[in-house]
Amino acid sequence: MNVVLVTVDSLRADRVTDRVMPAARSFADGAIEFTDCVANGPSTPASFPSIHASRHFASIEGLGIPEAGSDDGIRTLAEQLQGTDYATAGYTDNHFASGSYHYDRGFEEMYDASGTAEAGRLKQFVQSNLDKDGPLFRTIETVYNRADALFASATGQESEYERAASLNERALDWIDDQSGEWFTWLHYMDVHHPYEAPEEYQRQFLDEPLSLARCRGLARKGTHHPEELSDREWELIRGLYDAECAYADDQFDALLGALRERNLFDETIVLFTADHGELIGEHGHAGHPPEFWEGVVHVPFALHVPGRDADTVDRQIRLLDVAPTIADAAGVEPFADWTGESALELVDGDVDAREYAFGDVGRQVDYGRCYARRSDGWKLLRHAEDGEFCFDISETPEERAEDDRSADQPPEYDELSSALDDHQERMQRLREGGLAGIEEDAEIVEEHLKDLGYME
Repeated sequence: MNVVLVTVDSLRADRVTDRVMPAARSFADGAIEFTDCVANGPSTPASFPSIHASRHFASIEGLGIPEAGSDDGIRTLAEQLQGTDYATAGYTDNHFASGSYHYDRGFEEMYDASGTAEAGRLKQFVQSNLDKDGPLFRTIETVYNRADALFASATGQESEYERAASLNERALDWIDDQSGEWFTWLHYMDVHHPYEAPEEYQRQFLDEPLSLARCRGLARKGTHHPEELSDREWELIRGLYDAECAYADDQFDALLGALRERNLFDETIVLFTADHGELIGEHGHAGHPPEFWEGVVHVPFALHVPGRDADTVDRQIRLLDVAPTIADAAGVEPFADWTGESALELVDGDVDAREYAFGDVGRQVDYGRCYARRSDGWKLLRHAEDGEFCFDISETPEERAEDDRSADQPPEYDELSSALDDHQERMQRLREGGLAGIEEDAEIVEEHLKDLGYME
């Protein structure tokens, strides 16, 4: 049985609809759809240890996962499948989901567009020089947006990231060369800000398409200065976001079509999910800040397993369950130290929903930003200096200030707080055990944060 894992950066679960992503909606309708999947982090660095290695981000000191070759108690999905003679290949354009942070473990081939694009490195040099004085950036931001767009046009790099269509082509070329079972992972970056979909997709959601400079300017303003956005600008950001979702949808559909043309779809496990979601105006934010609102942590999870009927499962699972679920579907023994469990156990009625889901962000906030989400809809968010928030999201999914129950401290609050305390203590013990990735204050991390638009 072959395996395709498609992760879409920054894709909210509520965009997998007939209006925005009809192909993904159709795929989910014909697959096993888990409607209540949540991310174990609000960003790529915080989420990918759970996806590839079924480990909480906070269990590892630093970013990424440890380098291969040490007896670290970690094994990636690719390593587990490779150990049963699967050919393996990965395709990404996100530094934080690349070999730079050791996510090439187990992949015989890893294509990392973020580390190979000369234009990107040159643009980063320009951006670093513009940004370095801090407040000065505000006065030259408009000039930079225009220069950035002109630079992109001059180099032929009309998108901040390598498009999903290109990653599809690379992956399919590799698939065509395989003679045995194979596993390929594609990480689409199109939905990640800045939202700069081709004009034909913008026209589906906007009165008229925006220039590259305007798209990038709105994204930077929304990420760094959301309080300055007008209602009209928020509308534009939402339209641009939906346009990128629609583009990614077409490319996912093209990938499925190519598998069918090759007579491979009926012998291939396909999992469609996201590393985290995105805020597009909720709570006064754009992008995915280090917070745990539903728009950030609720992600799609649709699984096609040949021989299994379509189903809809409304019980909670986590991205921690990706690797065990794929291994289970492929008939491969799971790694004993994976934290997650196969979601197929819920389909088969062997277990109940995952009672708790936890998420964390890192050392720079002393792991003070974290959350616990219970399967019955109760949720506790700890946002460090911003305080705690407690919601029953089954009753108040918008998580408005007036819905916060933390001051009331109902019994559910105490139970969530105790569970989250236990989780944090467990994560600290694991970090102290010596598991280490890339230091969070390393120069490479700052460079990559700037590349992705998180730092001015």
